[in-house]
Amino acid sequence: MSKTTKELPLQYIERQLQLISIDPLVMFDREGIIIDVNEATIQATGRTREELIGTPFADYFTDPERAYRGAMLTFETGEVRDYELVMKARDGTETIVSYNASVYRDQKGLVAGAFAAARDITERKQTEKAVSETEEKFKAISSSAKDAIIMMDNEGDISYWNEAAERIFGYPVQEALGKELHPFLAPKKYHDACRRGVLAFKATGGGPVIGKTLELEAVRKDETMFPIELSVSTIKIGEKWHATGIVRDITERKQAEEERERLIRELHYALAERSRSEKKVQDLQQYNRSLIEASPDPLVTFDQKGIIMDVNEAKIRATGRTREELIGTPFADYFTDSEEAYKEVMLVFETGEVRDYELVMKARDGTETIVAYNASIYEDQTGQVVGAVGVARDITERKKSQQELQDTIKRLEEYTTHINSIVATMLGEITVK
Repeated sequence: MSKTTKELPLQYIERQLQLISIDPLVMFDREGIIIDVNEATIQATGRTREELIGTPFADYFTDPERAYRGAMLTFETGEVRDYELVMKARDGTETIVSYNASVYRDQKGLVAGAFAAARDITERKQTEKAVSETEEKFKAISSSAKDAIIMMDNEGDISYWNEAAERIFGYPVQEALGKELHPFLAPKKYHDACRRGVLAFKATGGGPVIGKTLELEAVRKDETMFPIELSVSTIKIGEKWHATGIVRDITERKQAEEERERLIRELHYALAERSRSEKKVQDLQQYNRSLIEASPDPLVTFDQKGIIMDVNEAKIRATGRTREELIGTPFADYFTDSEEAYKEVMLVFETGEVRDYELVMKARDGTETIVAYNASIYEDQTGQVVGAVGVARDITERKKSQQELQDTIKRLEEYTTHINSIVATMLGEITVK
């Protein structure tokens, strides 16, 4: 065999390294020592070809031991696929890469070395992290919500069902997901109208209930009917429309109206966000923001020091301050008893959540509102606590009614005592006569 023929495999590999330059490509021997690199590797490491050739492949990663194991695994199995490493450049830049490597053989069929290609997956990993954090935040908001959050897909089937929906309707999430929403939850008298509405919704994303707050009736699992307040918004994902409904059980409110002959109305805001991107992160962020703004109750997120990170419109109105004024300031500053409010913040991070924690919120104009706070923590993808989400329910009227009832009872007791005293006096006079 001629010398030219013997050198052909190596020449061929070298040519491929030079021609294919989109991803960093490296050729190393059975000891993991670099034999050749392409221009992309030179750019990625910030080193010359001369500096790289003859050095250990593993030296250019944040975890050299893992990189070396990957190189050796290539020779043990013949190839490795999607082996994640973090490449480090001379200037300290780190790039998350996915390596695919396979051995090559000499003309005798013996393994001579390995050929490895790295794909930059930094952006993908960052996206995955952002998606995970957004999902955790969404879960924290939905799990702490007093109202049912229900999502419907383009076919009219239930695609999301939070804990409050389980409590209000009596169906566990496993039983609710995938069911056709309207026959599942609506009384029969609404079914025909619902079917027509779903057809319009599938075609245009619109319908008679979209963007409105309505008082309707719903059916629980035990077939009992009860009054609800419903707000619905839509969002287009890809080419299909999806709907998000916020459902509040207003049974107690209706009973209070009948007893006190007084209507208590609460303001709701329609969800009207539209899809701005097909990327999953932006879709999830849009869901998250629409859910925050749809809440009629003041909602706030704060870090482990109790510093406000975000608020909704209801919080802005309740405090009489702008979002810019609120963000970056202590959560506890907006209550009459800031020490008690700070205790609530610490309690959330100690226990993971708080329920019905009573505080008195103070607005810029001096208005005071008695609220019951429900809050829970949320975590990043590594399980580290990032912050907490708090939702305040205005219970001023309820506390006022309780106080009025106590005052009435006290007056009745005083009146009864007075009457008893008069009767006793009269009886005493009759006895004397």
